[in-house]
Amino acid sequence: MAFFWDDDPLAGLPEIAPHPGRSGSQSSAALSSLPPSPFIQQNAVEVVSNVLSEYQPIHASDDTAKVLRAFVDHLSGQGLSTLQSEIYGFAKNPHQLRQLRNFLVDAILKPMAAAGGKQPPVTPSPNQLAAFEIELAMTQIEGSSRIGQKLLKEECLRRDGNRCVVSGAIDSEAFTNIPPGGRKGAGKARTQCAHILPFALRKFEEENATQTKNKATTWWALYHYFPALENKIGPDTINQPRNAITLASAFHEEFGQFTFGFQATNEEHKYCMEILDEDSYNLQRLPAFTIVAQEDANVQRPDPDILDVHMRIGRILQVSGIGFAIFQSFARGNHGVYTIASDGSTDLERILSDKMLMHI
Repeated sequence: MAFFWDDDPLAGLPEIAPHPGRSGSQSSAALSSLPPSPFIQQNAVEVVSNVLSEYQPIHASDDTAKVLRAFVDHLSGQGLSTLQSEIYGFAKNPHQLRQLRNFLVDAILKPMAAAGGKQPPVTPSPNQLAAFEIELAMTQIEGSSRIGQKLLKEECLRRDGNRCVVSGAIDSEAFTNIPPGGRKGAGKARTQCAHILPFALRKFEEENATQTKNKATTWWALYHYFPALENKIGPDTINQPRNAITLASAFHEEFGQFTFGFQATNEEHKYCMEILDEDSYNLQRLPAFTIVAQEDANVQRPDPDILDVHMRIGRILQVSGIGFAIFQSFARGNHGVYTIASDGSTDLERILSDKMLMHI
């Protein structure tokens, strides 16, 4: 799956309308009906499963139960407990469950999948507390450019022994510095510094309040459902070694498209390579395991929690069907499916909705 946009990631996106539950009493009543924590801990799986099984689709293509179930199945710890409580709290209102589905897709799945380029608008959370916390985050976000990218790649190459962490291939430039007699049996590849959480999550236009709020909402959602990220990474610290890894260019593309991930094992720094898209040809060369080395002790290893979030989001994209839906929307635009008819018959609304992922 190829996820990218040709223009500014956030340019021209409409202002996000506030969720009615943020100021209305209906959402407050739902949240206040949450059961005590012990009840959730002991019965959460059964309770949430029943809520999703009993959900009545609002329209024929309503995939709310499927998407929420994908998140429930692949979140963990406090993030999972948070989502379970929300699903229970909104159980009696299918429209709020649908809104929760939209928020998860808009705030997490779409930006992560499309992070190499233009991002869709983010649906506000039905959680009333989100509004205040997102506003707070907006005051803390710092914009940035790719300054420091070259330095980061150099640091990661030193740490990773000038090799692709997955294949073990030697970086092409480093390969030329190896004496001819020492090259026997050593494969080479063009390597890139791959961000685990995409670098594009850092970019926004300070002058555009809508873009700033969307970005803050995405980070709020990541911290809300993946709390291990908090105090480890944010929009101003994405360009750091713990969020980067040296990969051969072919594997970098696959990793950015969430077709494989790093699953932690019981052995520290050893990961199982989990294939998330069985149809990807390049992944036939993927090893079963890899060990993330640290040739330079002064450069931090990739953070296990950040790698774990990448893998879980990749699983959710695949299982929910949202990843494929995004691919289809992008493919229609990127492969020139649309042409503008001179007679004015072109469905410009459909083109725009595909580019902005509005019907996913």
